[in-house]
Amino acid sequence: MIQSQLEEKIKNKSAEIAVIGLGYVGLPLAVELSKAGFSVTGIDTDAARVHNVKKAVAYILDVDINALKHLVENKSLAATSDFRKLKDADVIIICVPTPLKRRNQPNINYIKGAVSQIKRRLRKGQLIILESTTYPGTTDEVILPMLESTGLKCGEDFFLVFSPERIDPGNQKFPLHKIPKVVGGVTKESSDLFKLLYEQIIEKVVVVSSPRAAETVKLLENTFRLVNIGLVNELSMMCHKMNLDIWEIIDAARSKPFGFMPFYPGPGVGGHCLDENENVFIKDKQCLKVMKMPDIIRYIQKGDSRNNIEILSFDPLRRKSVFRKINAVSARPYSGDIVCISTKDGRHLKVTDLHPMFVYNRGKWHLKYAKDLQKDDCIPLCLELPSFKGHPVVSADEVDLLKEIKERRTDLIEKIRVKPQGFSWRDYAKEIKIIFRRGYNGKLPDNCWEYLSDNVLPLKYFYALEELVAIDHQKLKLVTGRGPGYSEMSARITIDEDFCRLVGYYLSEGCYTKDKSARIRFSFNRSEKEYIQDVINILSNRGISSSVYESKVWHTSCIKVSSNLFGFLLYEVLCCGSNCYTMNIPERFFSLDKEKKMALLAGIFRGDGCVEHFFGKWRYRKNDIEYLHNVNTASISFFTSSERLFQQLVILLQDLNIVPTFRKRKYSLSIFGYQQLSFCKDLFAGRKKEIIDKYLQFNKNRPRNKTFEKYHNFATVKVKSVAITKGDWVYSIETEKPHTFVTSYGIAVHNCIPKDPLYLYWKAKLHGFKSRFIKLAADLNSAMPAYIVERLNKIIPLGGAKILVLGVSYKKDVKDLRKSPALEIIDLLKKNNAQVFYADPLIPYLKFDHYNLKATELTQENLIQMDYCLLLTDHSSFDYDFILE
Repeated sequence: MIQSQLEEKIKNKSAEIAVIGLGYVGLPLAVELSKAGFSVTGIDTDAARVHNVKKAVAYILDVDINALKHLVENKSLAATSDFRKLKDADVIIICVPTPLKRRNQPNINYIKGAVSQIKRRLRKGQLIILESTTYPGTTDEVILPMLESTGLKCGEDFFLVFSPERIDPGNQKFPLHKIPKVVGGVTKESSDLFKLLYEQIIEKVVVVSSPRAAETVKLLENTFRLVNIGLVNELSMMCHKMNLDIWEIIDAARSKPFGFMPFYPGPGVGGHCLDENENVFIKDKQCLKVMKMPDIIRYIQKGDSRNNIEILSFDPLRRKSVFRKINAVSARPYSGDIVCISTKDGRHLKVTDLHPMFVYNRGKWHLKYAKDLQKDDCIPLCLELPSFKGHPVVSADEVDLLKEIKERRTDLIEKIRVKPQGFSWRDYAKEIKIIFRRGYNGKLPDNCWEYLSDNVLPLKYFYALEELVAIDHQKLKLVTGRGPGYSEMSARITIDEDFCRLVGYYLSEGCYTKDKSARIRFSFNRSEKEYIQDVINILSNRGISSSVYESKVWHTSCIKVSSNLFGFLLYEVLCCGSNCYTMNIPERFFSLDKEKKMALLAGIFRGDGCVEHFFGKWRYRKNDIEYLHNVNTASISFFTSSERLFQQLVILLQDLNIVPTFRKRKYSLSIFGYQQLSFCKDLFAGRKKEIIDKYLQFNKNRPRNKTFEKYHNFATVKVKSVAITKGDWVYSIETEKPHTFVTSYGIAVHNCIPKDPLYLYWKAKLHGFKSRFIKLAADLNSAMPAYIVERLNKIIPLGGAKILVLGVSYKKDVKDLRKSPALEIIDLLKKNNAQVFYADPLIPYLKFDHYNLKATELTQENLIQMDYCLLLTDHSSFDYDFILE
């Protein structure tokens, strides 16, 4: 009777559903159930999550913000922290975290806490579903006794199942509804009810014999992947020692049609390996987009061509850069170790500790775990960009303003007039009269004759004229303003070398403001007369009016252009940015030819580039012996406040076979070496060019640049150091073969996979079986706090050192210690006689074992006193620029 009543509620969708836990599992599930027609209430103790759901803020990658907004507005999805709502629920789904304790024992306190809340409100006719990953036996050994202690009996009064979550955050290939759902009920009736409910949102439901079976299924999936990836990773290390190519061996082995499944060292299996702050480079038609790791997921979610997105990759066999299709992108919470790789030329990269890294040695590729990288290991950089061919519809060499205005800024249409070049609007008098008669009840207004006489046509009428006849936009000019404010521009802008150089000047010395009219300004030091005149000439040749005024305070000359059209072109069409913090190389410029890229680079370097030169005697003392050498050295240095422009410039330089080095100051770089400076000298004019010429003239030895090694189509740089920190969210991108992609600083990388299916190991041990494979992974993870402290002790002596630990909570922006690894690290630092301080905006006091600490305020006075800062939890509120300063 009770079962049939609940079945009927599920069928007619009158069943009330409650989801406990609104994280990356719970919220997408709640949304899908709500979209299917059920009334769903999400319950979470995190007030911020509840607030976000109520405000329809999609804080989980897999949740569409428009769908969430629609469901919340229709009141089919609600959120609360009040567990009393459980009493009204017919179905209760538990989606809470289950971290590991120390010694790899599962921590199911969150599950117990949720079940305790359910127990207090348990009534007849409820279906309880556990989705949290846990060890075999949790459902029938822990949850069932707790619920039946109320006097109600499972299978008669209520129903209980376990169904493991299988969601892969950000994976567009396998969204929630396409992933088959495994379920094991305490009773057959429980499984039947689950199947009836979930078949309304999931394509396939697989029923197994018991909750234990379902719990083990999830752990088998994780362990299978762990063991096989671990095996192939170890084989890749072995191949490295034996000078063998692991890719060749795997590809040959997979030719066997049975008994073998190919696994690769990291790529192709949906692992997670890069920190969220790393960059990737996405091909979009004729454009190259620079994106942070979270941005690529949002880009794919919004895009119309999500199945055909290509990313800049590196083919180690062909030894060249390539574009490769993205198969999947994923993100996952990660509390393991992150390796911070620094190179001798100043590059930085953060990856997971067991991430396989390319190392180039004696003409051969090898793989190493990131944590095993050593000083002087050579890692690859991509140089020349691949061809952008394949999108003939989109031209990178010109901008059609008429098309752009129609698509982006219809508000400008009333302010613009169209002026023909080499012909007259009288040639189209017949068609123009037709247009005017349409708008004036068949009569011709007087201003029609004025437009024909003045030979200018309002833009709105031009668009109407184009519906009747085809007109070459190359022969048109767009006119704005009258009298002193009159200006005109070509309707179709040709992106030639002069225009590229003008954009470069803007990126380094320009800014955009807007009040009544858009204004573009270029500001130069007064002594840079060649560059000032160059900008004026480029503008004048395009019919763009400008004015120059001198600043007596800053000793600068400012070139000003007051033009809505020119502002629209630079700021909205080419998306160049508005100030030094937002500057951005137009994405289409990366597909231009080399000459135009050099012109762009010339404008950038002429503005913010500095040429330094020392020629003379250099006296120094070494081993009590005084030396006197003749020295002739020079370099080009550059700094920007825009992180995006900085990463773009690195790729642009390396595309032109220029390998920069990087300074301690953020977003600054230098170019050294005779060959590189010889190549770059024509980027400059005037005094700066003379300095480079002098260096080249007196440089007889022409020494090789030792900061990198350049090969055909790629280069390598040497590792300087490898440090360990803690992760939060990590990201992976799966690509077509060769399963690589290029990230920050143009470094070529692979993917890897975290290894943590330790619930199964713990449960097996209770039954007298000791798993050696899983134990090996557990030993590696448990040894990491000691490893971090050991690494620190090699960098600085810990005895007496003042060490500031940044972040001690278990996860980023979460007020929860939950046996955070930071506690063990602090304990080990203390035992090494270090003076340990900590800063955490969410944990004001830290009490564990015999330690009682108070959070340190991040002031300049306190930071200066520290010898070392150890970043363990990357809270959003930390001001890293301030800390570094």
